[in-house]
Amino acid sequence: MRKVKLDCYTFDETLLEMLPLKTKATKPAWWSGLKKLYKVFDVMSGIEIPTPTIKLCPGVVDYIRNPIEVKLWTDVIFKVFPSGKVTTVCPLNEKHALSAGVHDEKQTGPDLYPGRTVVKLSNPWALKASDRSQFMCTEVHYSEDLRKHNIIVSPGILNFYDQHALNIFLAFPLKDEPYEIELKYGTPIMALHSMTEKPIEIECHLTNIEGLNRILAAFPSTFFGRYYARRKSKGNI
Repeated sequence: MRKVKLDCYTFDETLLEMLPLKTKATKPAWWSGLKKLYKVFDVMSGIEIPTPTIKLCPGVVDYIRNPIEVKLWTDVIFKVFPSGKVTTVCPLNEKHALSAGVHDEKQTGPDLYPGRTVVKLSNPWALKASDRSQFMCTEVHYSEDLRKHNIIVSPGILNFYDQHALNIFLAFPLKDEPYEIELKYGTPIMALHSMTEKPIEIECHLTNIEGLNRILAAFPSTFFGRYYARRKSKGNI
């Protein structure tokens, strides 16, 4: 079966070395402490019946194991204000500050994320695929790192043949007073689930910021419809 080649580019040499994108995700911290079986006492027989936990559920195991996991590339503190404004700060020695911006509520309407504000994180990775195989972008559901802060990850479906950005949208809850959330380097923040039966082959590359921007600048300069204009110009593959 023909493979899908996924070339992943970043300007951050440390990221390439320590947090490369790969096809096998890491297990969540709580996984090792969960037993595979527990016993349920059957009153009629007087026998304790071995009963599996989710650690033996194929659906859960594959969901955890199979995606490409995107991890946070810097320590960051978010300060969320009741108005929906969000400010961020990263370590002082960070080579390139985290690029984050708040989405206007008009982009989603008032009903999708009521009582929340949506922050777009620009990812330091750019991805180029050999064909139009699709990937479903979701939260890393079985990781507790974002859920304990009540942060929602907006899902979507992408192919990396027609576009190469991998932006992440986090919906933070609003409170009556400003508050802060600190997320650590290496926190799992997005999972890419392949929607094809083809094997995925990943190769990570180091480039510079100019090279990354050239890869990301794949769309024509239009107000809207850029993705479909590019897709139409490239035709079927």
